[in-house]
Amino acid sequence: METRQEVTFVMRRLFNLIRKLADSKLHTKWKFTPMQGHVIHFIHHHAGEAVYQRDLERAFEIRRSTASAILQTMERKGLLYREPVVHDARLKRLMLTQLATEHHDHVRSVFEEINKLITKDITPDELAAFLSATTKMENNLNEYLAQQGDLPENPDHGEANE
Repeated sequence: METRQEVTFVMRRLFNLIRKLADSKLHTKWKFTPMQGHVIHFIHHHAGEAVYQRDLERAFEIRRSTASAILQTMERKGLLYREPVVHDARLKRLMLTQLATEHHDHVRSVFEEINKLITKDITPDELAAFLSATTKMENNLNEYLAQQGDLPENPDHGEANE
């Protein structure tokens, strides 16, 4: 059987393997998804700053509906809450609960472990070339999407409601 080498196919395979590993490390013990772990890390990393839903949408390149569903699930699980902002009643600052804060170090260590695992036997030059190439790919996609204007929303792929 021939292995497909198209970039999108390879990237999808890598994403699936990383997600499978992260799921096994986070969901089994802590009952949250890798994306919820990324959100916890993002908010924790920006401690002292006001973090809003739109910041997550930009940082993770997700649609408003996806971000909203992720945050609603995390609120139900007691991982975060939304705090009204005095200067704009429409804005709600995202705040981690004590539960999420307690688990942040574990979340960070899981992602560090995965990063070490996937970069094992990769030279610094190979890693630099990979990061350079993927940055160019991301820029190409963002440029194309910007030229297209408003594209119809694609259906969510299950991440938000896990």
